[in-house]
Amino acid sequence: MNDFFLAEGRSVTLPFGNSKVAVQQLKMHNLDVWFPAAIAVKTFLEKKDYSDEILTKLFTSHGLQVLHLLELTTGKKQAELMQYVDDEQGFKLLIKTMLEVNVAYFKEPKPRQRTKSGDEQSSWFNAFQLLITAGHQHSAILQMSYGCFMNYLKAAQKVNMDDKKLDANVIRVAHHSDKKGFEKFQSELSKH
Repeated sequence: MNDFFLAEGRSVTLPFGNSKVAVQQLKMHNLDVWFPAAIAVKTFLEKKDYSDEILTKLFTSHGLQVLHLLELTTGKKQAELMQYVDDEQGFKLLIKTMLEVNVAYFKEPKPRQRTKSGDEQSSWFNAFQLLITAGHQHSAILQMSYGCFMNYLKAAQKVNMDDKKLDANVIRVAHHSDKKGFEKFQSELSKH
């Protein structure tokens, strides 16, 4: 899914019995509801593709978690979803679509572990604060899809790091140049 698909919070519509179903992106506002099921599915799928064989094994091993995620992403009750399990190809397509629509979570690489002692444990509040500092509203963040949230977070982290690099360069130039040289440097910065 592309950046605009994520940013718009779009869905994918599929045939579902005699009607259609929209498969939505997982949202931040109910992360605590979908995360336990999603982590089990993500762990199972680690380094695997979405072939029919793998999807069959996934449903056999984690059927309740898959149904829970489908319920959250389609708005259909589990009992209604179970009526279509007999349509094996259609049901696998529904599972595959749910995984692909939420690829930002299911194919997200594992985060690097910090090994320095004394590092403060990061929390969702730290991530929210960074986005709020970048101009996002708390209520808007909660309505973002997980993929949109992660991409905005990466962008805010990049801007934050670029600002720190600029600050370091300004300090270095100020330390090593005379007044005229520093004023020239400042005027160059103003042009951009």
